[in-house]
Amino acid sequence: MKQIRFLFVISLLGFACSNILTNELTADPLETHPIEISIKQKSPGKFELELFLPKDFGFQMEAPHRIFLSGTEGLKVLNADLKLKGPVHHKKPEYFEYLKPLTFQVEGKGKLQLDAKLFYCNFVKNICIPAKVNKSFSI
Repeated sequence: MKQIRFLFVISLLGFACSNILTNELTADPLETHPIEISIKQKSPGKFELELFLPKDFGFQMEAPHRIFLSGTEGLKVLNADLKLKGPVHHKKPEYFEYLKPLTFQVEGKGKLQLDAKLFYCNFVKNICIPAKVNKSFSI
């Protein structure tokens, strides 16, 4: 009987430890990021998408950034210029100082879905991180 209790306790400890390790190892750093996103309407059907980072952060200039816009619930994306552009950072020439607004045109009303993978760096910690961005906007 003592052997069964001992095996049961060991099994519970093993299960608890594996859950703790699994949770720590599967935490996805892509889902949390400091990137702020806003959309502004410039005229009927024409919008600007702005991406911001806090001070001491920067978007890498040569990274393979990917941004996709799609419409749902009656909204259709007609065209979009989604290439990151902006002036060179004055202290770190491999980064943008800031990003110029990205322009896009839509037709109709509904939800705009933004799906992106953006590469940014934290200058204080001296690390670069890919950010997975998924956001929906009502237009």
